[in-house]
Amino acid sequence: MSNLGLQMSPRSDAPQGPRHRGMAWLAILLSLGVLAGIGVVVKVGLDNLPSIGAGPADYEGDGTEPVIVSTVAKGDTVAEIGRTLKADGVVASVDAWLEAAKRESKITSVGPGQYEMLTRMSAEAAVARMVDPDSRVVDELLLREGLRIDQTFATINEVTGIGEKQLEKASTSGDIGLPAYAKDNAEGFLFPATYELVPDESAKEVLTRLVKRWSRSAEKLQLEQGAARLGLEPYEVLIVASLVQAEGHPGDFDKVARVIYNRLDEATWGGTYGYLQLDATVNYALKTSEINLSTQQLQETESPFNTYKYPGLPPTPINSPGEAAMEAALNPAEGDWLYYVTVNPETGETKFTNDYDEFLGFKSELSAWLDANPQ
Repeated sequence: MSNLGLQMSPRSDAPQGPRHRGMAWLAILLSLGVLAGIGVVVKVGLDNLPSIGAGPADYEGDGTEPVIVSTVAKGDTVAEIGRTLKADGVVASVDAWLEAAKRESKITSVGPGQYEMLTRMSAEAAVARMVDPDSRVVDELLLREGLRIDQTFATINEVTGIGEKQLEKASTSGDIGLPAYAKDNAEGFLFPATYELVPDESAKEVLTRLVKRWSRSAEKLQLEQGAARLGLEPYEVLIVASLVQAEGHPGDFDKVARVIYNRLDEATWGGTYGYLQLDATVNYALKTSEINLSTQQLQETESPFNTYKYPGLPPTPINSPGEAAMEAALNPAEGDWLYYVTVNPETGETKFTNDYDEFLGFKSELSAWLDANPQ
């Protein structure tokens, strides 16, 4: 067996002596110092970067600067929402967003529109904020009962900025869900309620929502069945409801409805279709809201809505009635009244009678109230 190499001594050219050991220690200390400095810089830099551990890149914490994400479109998938959030600097990666979204059952509630978010949010914080209804940016639209269609358009314009001409055009487009008997006239179908509108909704989308809300109430009240029970068309009942809304105090809606039906009853008027003689229909023709129209206005206003000149119902509703007025039109009170007068417009006190002389006395009460409370 050979002993070659077993007794080999250290290389003759290796560094020897104290000088070389000192140089080595200096190099080590310098290296440590430089690396320590680099370590400070690296730490500072990493604190501002998304974590990139075993999982997808993700920020830490609840976020920093406010940002509004406005591109969540109708039909967007969870992944598409994640891409929007990443593009807006909200989340660090779509993958982190998707992983967090899988753990939140309410993620399917995220609808189109704008959301108030923060930049540099952890995916978990972003998901929690997106499913919080308070983070959604909405325009609140309040439509009160009894608005004419032009007043409804003006109110929508004030809240959303959608032009009134755009709304008018959309309302006659035949594509907002109106029933066939409306004949593309949306008067009466833009249901009074409070709506949370998503910013950037179109005129067609807004009006479609209003008509859909009307449809829900019409179905709830069984408008078609109730109209058939009264021997009327659904559109006729809606017209009556609009008259009730304009003329009556909520506590008297069913009585006002009965007066209207009594006046329309052919038997009541000796075989002729009755004249309603309602100031509200003349106000509609004049686009006014006067409590006490003049005799000249009542007699000379030339319009099919002037129920002093033309018998029967006006051709369309005169406003958007609420559910209470619609219900009264379907379920009028029992009574033989032919006249009513709101003798105190401030309290809404209304008196009913079937006697013409008593009716004139009620009118005198109203006149006295108006004299004492000039407009």
